[in-house]
Amino acid sequence: MHFAEYPIINERMKSEKEISYMPFMAVYVAAAVSFMLVKILMPDFTASFVIKVIPALTLAVAILITGQLALPQKIAMLAGALFCGAGDVILDIDRVRLFVPGLAAFLLGHVGFLILLWMRRVPKSPRRVWMIPVLLFSLAMAFVLVPQLGSLLVPVMLYLVVITLMTMLAIVADVRPLAAIGAFIFMLSDALLALAKFVFNGHPSPLFTIPVYFTGLFLLGFGILLSVRSK
Repeated sequence: MHFAEYPIINERMKSEKEISYMPFMAVYVAAAVSFMLVKILMPDFTASFVIKVIPALTLAVAILITGQLALPQKIAMLAGALFCGAGDVILDIDRVRLFVPGLAAFLLGHVGFLILLWMRRVPKSPRRVWMIPVLLFSLAMAFVLVPQLGSLLVPVMLYLVVITLMTMLAIVADVRPLAAIGAFIFMLSDALLALAKFVFNGHPSPLFTIPVYFTGLFLLGFGILLSVRSK
């Protein structure tokens, strides 16, 4: 490498460090709040999915501009955000008739995040003890849901396995604890959705479960991006 190249490299590194995720985080939160207001004030508005998808797309753009993720990790994380966005649209259009396609979209989103976190896993992480409560929570959900699932037993259990693995990997990955907390909140939001659909006849309401989902994706996604920037 020629010495003349060092200023170029240093300038590139400096510009990457100066990237601020605050505007993306602000747009994410504003869109999430706007969506909830629309759902409360105009529950019959049929195009609310246009607003609901903005948070996931905002996260996707933030992933695209970062220069501090290896390309395979960036692709995996980008797929995670985009498939979550697809799930947002599908379930907002019709969360009853399109439940299975929405489930499939979010399943692929979790697979994307899972692959990223697998690539960033830390062998013998001191945080691995926290995998135990996650596993116990997952087993409890399986115990409650299995008798209620009928023909959806296989896809829902597959989904539960994947999101459990994603959350456990977030705990032992080279990311901030904030991201691991986000993964668990994401898992909690899906658990609440499953309970509402299969066990408690619509309760808790989407007005509660959706903000939990937005919070989980926010902490998971931006927690990862802030982790890699600090490296």
